[in-house]
Amino acid sequence: MNRHPQLNWLRRGLQEMLVSDLAQWPQLEVVSRDALGSVLREQWLQQRGYSSSDNPVGLGRLKGVRYLIQGRIYAQQETLAVDLQIVDVETGVVVGAVNAKGAGSDIPGLEQDLVTQVIGVFDPSLNVDTQSMSDQRAENSQPSSSQHLEIDQERRYVPSSGSVHSHSVHQIDALLSLEKLTHQRREAYRLAETIWHEGWVSEIGQPLYQVWHFPNDPTSSVPVMAIPISLFFSPHRLADIFKQAQKTGTDSGGYVDSDGFRTTLDAGSGAQSLFTEHFRKPRRVFIRARNEQGDVLAVFSHWTWRTERRIFMRDPQGVSVPMWPNPFITGFVQFPVDWVEREGHHVTFDAVVVPVPDEQVLVMLEPIGESKEEGNEISRQVDREDVLLQDLGNLIKLNWTPSITEGLPVRGYLPGNKRTAVGVVHVQDGKIQQIQFQHWPEDPLFLQSLQDLQLKVLGFCVECQDSGQAVLPPSGFLKTFRVQLTLVKDIYALHLGSRSH
Repeated sequence: MNRHPQLNWLRRGLQEMLVSDLAQWPQLEVVSRDALGSVLREQWLQQRGYSSSDNPVGLGRLKGVRYLIQGRIYAQQETLAVDLQIVDVETGVVVGAVNAKGAGSDIPGLEQDLVTQVIGVFDPSLNVDTQSMSDQRAENSQPSSSQHLEIDQERRYVPSSGSVHSHSVHQIDALLSLEKLTHQRREAYRLAETIWHEGWVSEIGQPLYQVWHFPNDPTSSVPVMAIPISLFFSPHRLADIFKQAQKTGTDSGGYVDSDGFRTTLDAGSGAQSLFTEHFRKPRRVFIRARNEQGDVLAVFSHWTWRTERRIFMRDPQGVSVPMWPNPFITGFVQFPVDWVEREGHHVTFDAVVVPVPDEQVLVMLEPIGESKEEGNEISRQVDREDVLLQDLGNLIKLNWTPSITEGLPVRGYLPGNKRTAVGVVHVQDGKIQQIQFQHWPEDPLFLQSLQDLQLKVLGFCVECQDSGQAVLPPSGFLKTFRVQLTLVKDIYALHLGSRSH
């Protein structure tokens, strides 16, 4: 209880001194709380065969303590004051208290004063010289009439070959089991993260240059850099990861086979299911453009570069993923040249895999205009329109695959970066006759995705079966829908515009 940093060592130092000096008295048995964790860990290791000791200890022979000593240290100029309380652990009652003061330069003298007082609280007769103590031990045990604290003889001594209380064994075993379970689950989580960070290699080819022309404005064009990229899961890297995991002593690890890999995690602790859940968590592969200072200038990911689409579970422990030389991810990275080629900047590219829980594509459709039919005829038209809306929305969502991109300067905000386009769709006799966009963001890659969508769905029969025949006979029915497409990007973890390690 002081503001002097030079005395911080007393928090542990004074405790260790008291333990050492009190333990010298044969009538007292002292349990160090700091050492207890090491004792439990060693018992756990020996009982489960992880220790090379030829003489494993018996689990459950830890001492049950009767009293707990706790206290505070106060500093007043050059003087230190220490208050100690002796607490009965069964009742929580403070059954004794001692205090001592001394010069800050004489910590050992202050500590010896505390030891003497603590011994006197338990039994004043212990504060005698060694010969007197020997004489007293030789006498027959007599009931004490003094008001000192009782030393519990039954709890003070446990024969090495004797039995222990079963509830103590169960309690200790439960604590050790909880510690082991927690460690196994932590290692399972770490194994999944390590595989995604270190288990693959990337091959990045030489950039190609293209020029995009916009059909809505033939005079406008954007030079684009296209870079071939392939990612492979490396059998050698995975083998090294599993080898290192097996050294943790928690049955963590696995081995590589021709179709992927298998893990050897403990199923009873939930470690295997935790690994599977975390490994299959939606992630996205991004390519980053970085300058020589390490700043991230731009990021790119194709819409299909989602990891969960390429992972399959053969069984609870078998993971099927493409292994080298089969690529896990392959395609072209596309950056507008002005994002990555700047005067005085030398740009390099790297690949990262990051979780993407919040990205999504939103498609909103609403009819334009009103039907003039009356009675049952308008009811049939409304029902047909609802079905058409649903089918059309599913079709657009399936075929619109915008890239997840961003470059400096950032337009929008992070995280939750959004891009929205608005247009109209004309459908006649169930077929898409025309789709036009009237508003889109200033993002050439986003605009490219809209043009690709137009080519994919134009002329598609929404209400046709696989045979290509319309479900309803042609009637000249023409319907116009307003369409709004929104891309929600989650790229906060990519540190755009800042250094990333």
